[in-house]
Amino acid sequence: PIKKIEDNNTLVFIVNIRANKPLIKQAVKKMYDVEAEKVNTLIRPDGEKKAYVRLKADHDALDVANRIGII
Repeated sequence: PIKKIEDNNTLVFIVNIRANKPLIKQAVKKMYDVEAEKVNTLIRPDGEKKAYVRLKADHDALDVANRIGII
């Protein structure tokens, strides 16, 4: 996950199975005060939904990850 944060400016979250991409984008903006460029989602075999949130270039995913305690 650290490589994704550094190389792609991307954060990974486990989200509610019913959450859609616009909702995830909105939640990230509201909770962490950063703009998401795009959101990719997948449903894991264990039934959890994973969201890959790529941040816009003017936000640094590493800073956000530090701020919210991912790393």
